Amino acid sequence: MQFDAASHGKKGGLSKSGAGRRAVMGRGHSSANGTLKSLDLGDGRVLEYAVRGEDDGPVVLFHHGMPGSAVPVGSFFHSATERGYRIVTYSRPGYGASTSTPGRTLADTAEASRALMDHLGVDRYVVAGWSSGGPHAMATGAADPQRASGVLLLGSFAPYDADGLNFVGDMGLMNIIQFRALARGEEAQRAVISQMAAAIREENPAEVASAMASLLPTVDAMMLNGTYGVESAVNMHHGLADGYAGWFEDLHALTAPWGFDPAGITAPIELWHGAMDRMVPVAHGAWLAAHLPTVRAHIENKGGHISIAVGSLGEKLDQLAARMG
Repeated sequence: MQFDAASHGKKGGLSKSGAGRRAVMGRGHSSANGTLKSLDLGDGRVLEYAVRGEDDGPVVLFHHGMPGSAVPVGSFFHSATERGYRIVTYSRPGYGASTSTPGRTLADTAEASRALMDHLGVDRYVVAGWSSGGPHAMATGAADPQRASGVLLLGSFAPYDADGLNFVGDMGLMNIIQFRALARGEEAQRAVISQMAAAIREENPAEVASAMASLLPTVDAMMLNGTYGVESAVNMHHGLADGYAGWFEDLHALTAPWGFDPAGITAPIELWHGAMDRMVPVAHGAWLAAHLPTVRAHIENKGGHISIAVGSLGEKLDQLAARMG
């Protein structure tokens, strides 16, 4: 849960063709954090997205956590954009202005991501995912191997049915509640998620940290009490402005069979996980490290779910680029 780091233009093969440098097209609309755009997927659905950074910079497709949205979080992306990366964010279906897609799977979202990359004219890109965005990043890497040339995982979930993994072991209480609701049926799931979504929408951004105490080691709470916490709350408020459909769909996509074998991803994978993470416990990172053939795993003993990512995205992308180059 996300209540939820080389020289310019030469980052280990992260590049775009001249055709890919054209101006981003799409219908724009205002948000609390700049202008977001909407891509018509051609089947009556739209996908909300945003682009931040250099027009000709190496492209990074970022998959947000649960809940979340396309609204860029400046304090999170700054270390990447200052290095020349071009960050593409999007709202998964049901969040923000993206059309709800009941029953969607990780593979469905990967196909929507491919359509977005087609729309932007991107020939090669890195895919990054934080928290519940990690499985979506892996799905995109599996679905688009010719263009997704590297995968960055930050505090990512492992499969819900992973052999030998206690999925909720060592999680904070808020996450345990939502995942255990799965066993009580759809009505119970909706009741839990709607209550959590309402709490986020109604909280003052500066007060979100106190509501998440069971999920936050001290190192994370300190970050959430700063600029990042306010920006992250704005991001989530936008994602949940019209309801909790995206969160409900996310929960099911994450815990259903993934529909692809993560071990089949051929691109280099950089995995980062904090040993103090209570949103997605480090056992998830350890399981992925043991089952992804192309992975290089980094476990930070004093890291949490937020501190593992905020402020260091650019450095982590550079390390991935070095492996690709």
